[in-house]
Amino acid sequence: MLAGLRDIQRFTIAATDGDIGIIKDFLFDDRAWTIRYMYVDTHKWLPLGEKVLISPISLREIDTDDEKIHVALSKQQVKESPSIDEEKTVSREYEEILFSYLGYGYYWTGPGAWGEYAHPTALVNQQALEQANSNLEEHDKSKANHLRSIDELQGYDVIAGGETVGHIHDLILDTDNWEVPMLTIDTHNWLPGGKKLLLAPKHIDDINWLEQRVHCTLSAKDVELCPECDHDLLNDADYKLKVKSALQSLPGA
Repeated sequence: MLAGLRDIQRFTIAATDGDIGIIKDFLFDDRAWTIRYMYVDTHKWLPLGEKVLISPISLREIDTDDEKIHVALSKQQVKESPSIDEEKTVSREYEEILFSYLGYGYYWTGPGAWGEYAHPTALVNQQALEQANSNLEEHDKSKANHLRSIDELQGYDVIAGGETVGHIHDLILDTDNWEVPMLTIDTHNWLPGGKKLLLAPKHIDDINWLEQRVHCTLSAKDVELCPECDHDLLNDADYKLKVKSALQSLPGA
């Protein structure tokens, strides 16, 4: 299923024995264009109102009707999970501690977005954990994990051919693998009619986090050829084919 992160961000996270909180943000890998964590506000459940990280590895079901994401964790598991410093970035060391606590295999010890697997939930099994531990020595533990906030990215200017053509409005999530196949650009300050257009990550050349700018490989004229985003049709077969064809026709596709 394809869905805009803005739509999912209001969803409730449900543990196996009750709700634990509402998604407030997502952390994504800006190299693999993959959502690594849901940032969950638990203040209605935990007395101190701590925010916790929930990995898609724990996913059981996404209920769009009830706006809930069900995870294979108990409330006690979440409550006792390693605490995080909200003022600091999530380090690889913290990820290792969290994954060891939960018994998950490491996504960073294989060639794909989820290590040796195509889907995040495959890393929940014991075999994946053992494989990850055996591969860990082959990987640089100091390697940056490139985790960034979606909230931070939304609103960044998009630069094409040296011209500002809009800003990042949303990211489109594929809930099968939690990768980001497309981004939505709001062009209302640039194009008449205020269209929201779709771009693929392959069209992104660089994200300058200091300048809060996203540089793409396309010219401003090419951006005008990008398909328009219609959230109501994201999972319509004909619309998906039309979008795919339009994106593939762009330079560099």
